Amino acid sequence: MALLMASLENTIVGTAMPTVIASLGGIEIYSWVFAAYILASTVMTPIWGKTADLIGRRPAMFGGLALFIIGSALSGAAHSMPQLIAFRVVQGLGAAALFPVGVTIIGDLLTLEQRAKMMPLFSGMWGLASLIGPLIGGILTEQLSWRWCFYIILPAGLLSLALIWWGYSEKYERRSKIIFDYAGTFTLAVALVLLLLVIERGAEFSWIINLTLLAVSAAFTFWFIRVEQSHPEPLLPLKLFRIPLVSITIVHGFFVMMALIGAMSFLPLFVQGVIGTSAAEAGRVLTPLIFPWVLASIIGSRLILKFGYRPLALIGMASMLAGSALLTRISIETTRFQLSVDVALIGVGGGLTVATLMLAAQHAVPRAEMGVTTAAVQFFRSIGAAFGTGAIGAIMNWSLHKSLTGATGELARFANQNELTAIVRPETRTSLSPVAARFLQQSLAGSLRTAFFFVLGTIIVTSIISLFIPGGDAHQLAHEEHQANKLDEDVNTAVAEI
Repeated sequence: MALLMASLENTIVGTAMPTVIASLGGIEIYSWVFAAYILASTVMTPIWGKTADLIGRRPAMFGGLALFIIGSALSGAAHSMPQLIAFRVVQGLGAAALFPVGVTIIGDLLTLEQRAKMMPLFSGMWGLASLIGPLIGGILTEQLSWRWCFYIILPAGLLSLALIWWGYSEKYERRSKIIFDYAGTFTLAVALVLLLLVIERGAEFSWIINLTLLAVSAAFTFWFIRVEQSHPEPLLPLKLFRIPLVSITIVHGFFVMMALIGAMSFLPLFVQGVIGTSAAEAGRVLTPLIFPWVLASIIGSRLILKFGYRPLALIGMASMLAGSALLTRISIETTRFQLSVDVALIGVGGGLTVATLMLAAQHAVPRAEMGVTTAAVQFFRSIGAAFGTGAIGAIMNWSLHKSLTGATGELARFANQNELTAIVRPETRTSLSPVAARFLQQSLAGSLRTAFFFVLGTIIVTSIISLFIPGGDAHQLAHEEHQANKLDEDVNTAVAEI
């Protein structure tokens, strides 16, 4: 329930935002409603993971849920756009705990065999949210108020708190000596905020400001690495990168999310602007991606014990490679069916790799470091997603500008990219002449095709990375974990007796 809430939030809010602007104003800072949430949740992800390892899963989960509920309540009560943005920061700070700590709890409670069966249920919450979020957001906004898009979180959040309070007992003892990495937290937060500002909002700044922000971010990143090398309880232990399976999972996650989330963000634009549909219908292009993703995740997780991590990851990357290659062939003649086949192949690949490698990373570390490892994987995936959307958007805009500025005659008036909204919006599309409509469709399709070549290149890089995933007998993996768990129990028993 907690994971579903966190996954639903952005999809519900995105549907309600036009009504929010009509109520509160502030269209000039519209994008910050989303950017503030992303910044806060990305920065806090490794912090919550380390907190779960130091003081326990229950306090970390309760802290994240509490902040998420409070932020949702305040967001629903906001009376101005700046207030809403500030409260979305609070919401994002809490949401950052729900996935990494939740998946860590799964790792604590279940063996490798059990996790392989149950992990798809939890990763499937993201897919379910993508399908039902826009529908719920539309109904709440039209029938009640946009404020209920935030208030709907409150009963579900409180019920989640109650269920975890009554149903989950801490499996491991709290550390007797807790040393929190304050310097690492500060330096990482500053470095990330500045970097994500450039990624998410760099187009609004001059190149001098962007370079300055990147330089300061690099300096704080260097400072962060120096702190982590000497701190007894580092926020992000650098030794994780010396574990082959963990380091490959982290790098793989960065690149694969760069491609997956980047492509998903721009596919609805192609359907609405080139094929010609409404915004609601355009959003359904993700359905043939999400269903195969969830199905492949369920099947793949159950096959881990039979074949191991490496074969599943390689099959998944081959499927993604085929789907992303087909995306580079899109044009104004592309049909919804053809596009559905393309994205279904990508969805199958995502389902076979993302959950599989998270299980692999958890299995490769001691229980005491499972929280920070899970958070590290999720953290780099989030950074990759931000990089992907920023890079694909920049490539699309560059290509589109190049195409539109070459227009002559009656089409010259479309040199301004703002005129492109005429082909995207159903109410203005019919006012265009056939020549103008075809020109804009070709320009948009060509720019997105160019951007999807970046997606293909990223998937090629990720496929090469996947070749280095360590092999190994799957049954041996389960046996190793059983032995490690027995050793943990023996140690805990001995400590309790002493």
